[in-house]
Amino acid sequence: MIIRDRPDGIRIKVPSFQGMLPYLFRTRTESTIYFKQQVCLSRTLEYIEERNKDLPKGTKNVTFFQICLCAALYTVLQRPQLNIFTSGHHFYQRNEIVFSFVAKKQLDDGGEEINVKIPFYPDDTIFSVSEKINSYIHRHKKEDKNTNTADPGFFMKFPRPILKLIMGTFRLLDYFNMAPGSMLKADPFYSTMFITNVGSVGIDSPYHHLFEWGNNSVFAAIGKIKKGPLVDEQTGEIKVVDLVDITFTLDDRIADGIYSARSIDILKNFIENPRLMENPVGLSVEQIEKLKLKMRSV
Repeated sequence: MIIRDRPDGIRIKVPSFQGMLPYLFRTRTESTIYFKQQVCLSRTLEYIEERNKDLPKGTKNVTFFQICLCAALYTVLQRPQLNIFTSGHHFYQRNEIVFSFVAKKQLDDGGEEINVKIPFYPDDTIFSVSEKINSYIHRHKKEDKNTNTADPGFFMKFPRPILKLIMGTFRLLDYFNMAPGSMLKADPFYSTMFITNVGSVGIDSPYHHLFEWGNNSVFAAIGKIKKGPLVDEQTGEIKVVDLVDITFTLDDRIADGIYSARSIDILKNFIENPRLMENPVGLSVEQIEKLKLKMRSV
């Protein structure tokens, strides 16, 4: 029995040459393409300050990380190829827009990490995105156990040959689109984009690898905010402004370099102009059909 679609995606047709790529380049590692984007935060930080003024200390309506996630959402809604993934040598349009990231319960070397995986929708705005992220993180930090890291502890009790058999069986089921949807839904490596905010601990953005486990096709690393020179393209004047470097790692099989580069430019524009995300993206019927998103569960 051949199962065409998956719990997390709908199989799609691609041009013949693109369809050959998973056979020519079998892994995400050998299909990786890297981008680095410098973002000016002058308007962004002003917006954050404005949105958070008159709030109690330690309380924020909007954070820089939330703006980055919302910008990623708005970009994927307009650039649906970023939500494609390969599995079993076929191509699939993911039926959700879902982002994964790691948060620390305590900001120190020994602080426990929690994996957060959040679905977003076309009618989300910067306000609903911020509220959703705050709610998810607050709930996970209150839990005694990290629901996304409890299962590996159980599996590690098995002897190595048995564990290899279990993992191999799951990979085989995943290859033939027979892996349980509940397991895919809980796994952060089955997502549209994995995002790490290393800038929150004062680190510059690294070039991160993609994961062979799962089907995540995009990884973004947000660096620390710092002062730096920026040339005004209209006047040629050099100014010292707040900047951040964001590095992107993409599976080159899902979209060509030009499409990816233009998508990153769109994401940059949303981060630099967060007011654009106060209203939902206006999508045409054709754009909605290309996204192939499943109906939101009530």
